[in-house]
Amino acid sequence: MRDVIEAGTPRRRRWIGIVVLAAVLAVPAVSLLISRGPDDRPAAGPPPAAAPGSATDRQDRAPNILRAEARTVGDEESIDVVFPDGTKAGVRYPAVLRLAARGSRPYQGAWISGERAMFRKLYAPLDGLPEGGTRIRSMTGNVSLWTARDGQVLIFEFGRWRIALQDRRDGLTFEQRMEWAHALKGRVTREGYLVLSARDPVHLSKPGDRLGGEPAGPGLLFGGELLGGRDELVSLVLTPDCERNSGIPPELRRDATYADGVCRGDVFVSAAGQEAFVRAALRGIKVKLTE
Repeated sequence: MRDVIEAGTPRRRRWIGIVVLAAVLAVPAVSLLISRGPDDRPAAGPPPAAAPGSATDRQDRAPNILRAEARTVGDEESIDVVFPDGTKAGVRYPAVLRLAARGSRPYQGAWISGERAMFRKLYAPLDGLPEGGTRIRSMTGNVSLWTARDGQVLIFEFGRWRIALQDRRDGLTFEQRMEWAHALKGRVTREGYLVLSARDPVHLSKPGDRLGGEPAGPGLLFGGELLGGRDELVSLVLTPDCERNSGIPPELRRDATYADGVCRGDVFVSAAGQEAFVRAALRGIKVKLTE
């Protein structure tokens, strides 16, 4: 092509160059016109809906909370609960606290062994997905990776439940994330509670464990939705030798106006919110382990 163009006169070479340039510039325009249908005209207005898999798609979000059926006796209610390690208990409380209506979510500490052993907290996001996050990719059939405000999150799906593992700045490797995806298991009880289990190299915290400087035993978190106020929370954590091993979970301390806790046998009961609510919860909640 170069030999043919250079064989002509200078004027002819200039016209050939203009024609070639025009043809090159025309290709993208033609391609754009072909790719558009008759109704694909740009218009002002709101941005298009998020693509499937985005956490901004409302269809991906669903209540991730269990409201147990309460039994009412006088001015008290009672419910049966199952902790994430399978421990069962009966919980009795003043009806005004409305724990059954607030609903509960499981949470538990865990870590992965190896050269880079790292502790992580497993928890159930209120609507099942990280706030403001978007889906990155699938890891396995029931595990996916999402963006989050503070990094990335693994979302595990076990029946009706979605459990999140927040990765931190030190970061799990891809291989460790895959080990988490394959090793963590969950089953849903007849009552609807989630019971977790794991195999090497993933290990779940046991009652009374403190990992990463915070209580890590299996627990249940009540509240968090608009009923009574988003900041009104109650936590039950399995804590043998409670007086020595207890501590208010960071989930309650984070945005609380007031938070406090008390030992009820081998269970640490803590609450956050307005001081009157916290004092009523700590004074009135009774827990009896049954299995």
